[in-house]
Amino acid sequence: MNDWKKYENMATRELIDIFQDPCHINREEAFYVLVYRFRQDLLNFCEIRCKNFGQSFEVAEELVHSVFESYAKKPGFNIENSKGKNDDDSFLIYLIGIAKNRLVDIYRIQKKKQDGKWSDGSESLITKLPELPYTASPESKMIYKIISSLPYSHRVIYLTYIAYENAGCNLPRKLLKELRDHLNIEQSTIRGYKKEAMDKINIAKEAFRTAESEKNEIG
Repeated sequence: MNDWKKYENMATRELIDIFQDPCHINREEAFYVLVYRFRQDLLNFCEIRCKNFGQSFEVAEELVHSVFESYAKKPGFNIENSKGKNDDDSFLIYLIGIAKNRLVDIYRIQKKKQDGKWSDGSESLITKLPELPYTASPESKMIYKIISSLPYSHRVIYLTYIAYENAGCNLPRKLLKELRDHLNIEQSTIRGYKKEAMDKINIAKEAFRTAESEKNEIG
């Protein structure tokens, strides 16, 4: 990648032409110079924009990475239709346009999470209880034992719901259908089993904490 230095002083228009030519042998070097040349200006914009959206500096950095990644996958910049003062200004405006769209997407996802409506399609049934860490607290060990003792259907329902509800979203319809098909039960039965599992775990938690409190009072 040291070869990119040879392109460091090349005009932006030439770099774009090289990178957007799928057959050019130096596409990678041209892209690297474009990132090097425009990253800081794009980051400055993203920091201000993210701050206005209540987002952190880390989100701004991720946003910049996402913009260049998007351009790399679909290099569709048309410099002839640009409206900047010069080629550099035009390309930066183009990158900023991608950043604005990406930031709106981030905001929408966060809003959906807050409303319990977010899903990226990667959710899957949780059918196995993960191993308990050696350093787990006595209460965690007790809860783990209770979950392990649940009937299979109750355990799968509990683990699946707790995984995604804790992540701030409701279970998507696709996952609910998988749950019904996997257990061969109706949605109303799922709700009932979930409540039974939650009640059993909550009762065990309360009993454990009461016992611990009494033990401390005696001690």
